[in-house]
Amino acid sequence: MTEWAILAAVVALVAAYIAWPRAVDLEPLSHPDFDELRGEREDLLQELREIDDDAAAGLITPEDRATARRELGPRLRRVTEELRSQGRLADRP
Repeated sequence: MTEWAILAAVVALVAAYIAWPRAVDLEPLSHPDFDELRGEREDLLQELREIDDDAAAGLITPEDRATARRELGPRLRRVTEELRSQGRLADRP
C-alpha cells in the first residue's frame, strides 16, 4: 500500500513539474540559423505532444494542459513564422 502512495506522489510531482508555468522567451530572434530553428520547432512540438500524452494518461489536469500549451504557443509561433519568412517552411493546413 505504501508503495502505491510513493508512486502516486512521484507521479504527482512529475506532473506538477511538467505543467508548472515557465517564463516565455519573447526576445527577438536575431539572425537565426535554419538548423537551430528547425530543431527548436521540433523540440517545441515534441513538448506539446508530451503534454497531450500526460493529459490523456490523467497525469495532469485539463487546466494544467491548457496552461502549458498557452505558454509554449508564442515561442512556437515565432519560430514557425521565422522559418516561413526564410521560405523554409511551407504553409500547412
